[in-house]
Amino acid sequence: MAFRDASATWRSGASRLASSTPAPTSAGQRQRNTQRQRSYRDPSTALEERPRRDHSPLTASRGSRNRREDSTPLSRQDRRSGQRPPRDRSPPPLLRGPRRFRDRSPSPGSTRTHEVVSPTPPPPPPDLGTFDRAWILDRLEKLNRFGENLLTDSQRYDVCINVVERELADFLDQPLTHATYHQITPVLANAVLYAKAVTYAPDSANPVQYQQQPTMATPLLGQFLVQINGFVQARNESGLADWIALEPPFNEQYGAMIREIQSAYPRGSEDALEKRCSSALKAAAEGDDGSPWTAFTKFMAQYLAYLRDVSADVNRYLDTYALLSELQQRANSALSHSTLGHLMLPVVVANAKLVCRLAIGLDKQPELIAHLKRSGGGGAGGGGDEGGARETLPERAANILRQAFVTCLNDRVSSLSAAGKPEGKKRGIYIIANLCLKILFQCRKTRNATQIFENIYNLSPPLLAYPKRERVTYLYYLGRFLFQNSHFYRAQLVLQTAYDESPARPECVRQRRRILIYLIASNIILGRFPSQALLSRPEAQGLAAKFVPICLAIQRGDLAGFRRQLDIEHGEHAEWFLHFRILLQLRNRCEVLVWRSLVRRVFVLAGHKPMDDGVTNKAPTLDVRYLVVAFRKMEDAATAADDYIDPDFEGVDYGDTGEELHVDQEAVVSKLTSLIDQGLLCGFISHKLMKFAVTGTKAKGGDALAAGFPRVWAVLRARAEKSEGGGGEVPGWKKKDGGVGGQKAGPGMVFNFSSMRPVGVVG
Repeated sequence: MAFRDASATWRSGASRLASSTPAPTSAGQRQRNTQRQRSYRDPSTALEERPRRDHSPLTASRGSRNRREDSTPLSRQDRRSGQRPPRDRSPPPLLRGPRRFRDRSPSPGSTRTHEVVSPTPPPPPPDLGTFDRAWILDRLEKLNRFGENLLTDSQRYDVCINVVERELADFLDQPLTHATYHQITPVLANAVLYAKAVTYAPDSANPVQYQQQPTMATPLLGQFLVQINGFVQARNESGLADWIALEPPFNEQYGAMIREIQSAYPRGSEDALEKRCSSALKAAAEGDDGSPWTAFTKFMAQYLAYLRDVSADVNRYLDTYALLSELQQRANSALSHSTLGHLMLPVVVANAKLVCRLAIGLDKQPELIAHLKRSGGGGAGGGGDEGGARETLPERAANILRQAFVTCLNDRVSSLSAAGKPEGKKRGIYIIANLCLKILFQCRKTRNATQIFENIYNLSPPLLAYPKRERVTYLYYLGRFLFQNSHFYRAQLVLQTAYDESPARPECVRQRRRILIYLIASNIILGRFPSQALLSRPEAQGLAAKFVPICLAIQRGDLAGFRRQLDIEHGEHAEWFLHFRILLQLRNRCEVLVWRSLVRRVFVLAGHKPMDDGVTNKAPTLDVRYLVVAFRKMEDAATAADDYIDPDFEGVDYGDTGEELHVDQEAVVSKLTSLIDQGLLCGFISHKLMKFAVTGTKAKGGDALAAGFPRVWAVLRARAEKSEGGGGEVPGWKKKDGGVGGQKAGPGMVFNFSSMRPVGVVG
């Protein structure tokens, strides 16, 4: 005998009622109707003759009587008194019986007619107890009463131990709630049904028909997907981001759901997992304006696979990086939806932060990816002998994040609000750009940052519309980029703004210190030295010992001391300067300032200053021979300090006499010409007399030093503003909207003139 759902075979109770105007029937039919009406007139007869009908899947067959302990006929005394033995009338909520017809026969003298009432079973009691073995056995015993064939006590115990407790291990010893009660009841019913099928009908029992389905085996996953669907339906992006946890270790609830996924959807069942997400996420399937959000369903399937496979083990960081990268690509695809994509922005940002942190961590620990370098993989698809330079793992991470950056940048739906704040996907422009820049600067691939700065300068809303933390971070990386490309004046402008906007709070000391390092370096190259008040701030602790000796060497014209401080091999703080990548810029750019200070110092000591009698036009002069002596002394001292010889070439005679290293008159004249050309000296060189003459003394009130040696900061600032354009315009720093549609016009941009009138047309 095969088990089946008897509820499908029962006719509705309402259809069995006799109509008030009966249709013509046959004699046999009239006789059956008469017998049925007599059974309704006598309640005891109805209870004795009519079997109890049940819609439970545990019902054996149509018309079968339920063998219950309290189903004995009523005695004559009970029928007279209208009483009956008490029995359990509270079946489980998900296993309620069919609607029963209650006899509403009118009392003598009453005009009431027969009524059919379908009572609603009472709700579960407030205190459902604890889900333990005793509760399971009690519930199995009640479920066992449904149907014709019953399980023995030992069989029910086996079902409890071997089936229920294994499948519902996450619920054991936990207080029952209404939600969990409705989740575990189908599991119990299915277990009893399958046990009966195996026991009483082994030939016809199909295990696949009664085995636990994934929807029953994964109640927590079902709850999770229902909640996610609700967030999408309500357009609640903050709730969506809170529920999509990404970083292990996860809490107890997520751990239980992960175990469900690992059991029901092991590796290789990604298609089934995606199908489960498609059936649960109805709001994403419906989409918005007839556009389904299929990419979100694929993202959720990938996210659940990520939860299943991710590990917090340090030795598996590379696998975690691969999982996060794949998840980031799916998130980028979901973000690209025109109307619903903005719901994914917090999730995209959170995942991007993890990708950024993991990529930088792997780059700092090359032993974890050494096998990739040996095999030539590099964690990316490009590179090798045929593909040119190999794409490193951090570069690949930055390229993946750049897809989300471009999606936010090219969003045409959202714009600035009435308050001047970004809306929609535009909110993610700078925060994702900052993550890309962080990766590129960490792995020293700053050349790839050029496109990011250009796109922001051409397409982004003004930087001032974004939160201060995003502005400060972006200006920091832009200042570093300009510093590395020798745009020191622009770098100084950007870094000064970043430093002024960064909060002067204890928790921001580290960030302000990083900004200050590059800001001081930029200003030293431009001829401005840090004050004692600046160096005494909390974020400047320890910077005085590194920068002040360089400033003193420049001020005194101490060429030997300057080179000693910035010597790569023997410099006291050379390693620190190299770490921040400012050593070469300071050494190459500031040596010219040392030459100027040395010339000025010699001019003060040996320069000729004619008497100002109001008649003579002679200019103050300086004999070049004095400069040759001064430079030669300084060069000799600097060369003696740098006497390092490579061990591989020690003892090799190259035939050098040492004379070629001495500074001669031609070298000094070349240095003077360079200083005059850069505007750091005002005057000219008389090659006939071999003297340097200062011009403009009268304009400075007879002060030869002020006339011949202008302030370095004023000269370099004026030259930078002249060559780079006035107004403080810095490429990459979007200060205000401009051009067509709030965008700066540039090559390659497309403009829509469809709404414009032809020339000369009025109205």
